[in-house]
Amino acid sequence: MKSKSFKLILFSALALLTMFVISCSKDLINENQGDGTVTSSNDALMLKAGAIDLPGRLLASNCFQCHGTNGYAGELKIGEQSASSIISDINEMKAKDPRSNIMNVHAKAYTTEEIQLIANYISQQIKY
Repeated sequence: MKSKSFKLILFSALALLTMFVISCSKDLINENQGDGTVTSSNDALMLKAGAIDLPGRLLASNCFQCHGTNGYAGELKIGEQSASSIISDINEMKAKDPRSNIMNVHAKAYTTEEIQLIANYISQQIKY
């Protein structure tokens, strides 16, 4: 019985990994050419995302738990706001008592740089 469970878990993990690799394959570019084309499987490859936009995306993923994918959930919409508005709101919450609102707790945990990354990422999300 345990063998079947292990095989199922292993198969599921491999399936998820395969889907991840396939979904990320469009983000691979040729490091030498930089134009998004890959000339051969032997060429050096790198991810387009790099270290520039991933930190904001990773930090903002916490926001999407309540505010929805890309920040567009019902009354909790934040996706339509400008970066400066988001920064202002988060800094205002950061100054308040963390026991009065869950957002105040979240805001207190972020540095000024992290707030900037979050605001920039969320403000650039498109509604779909």
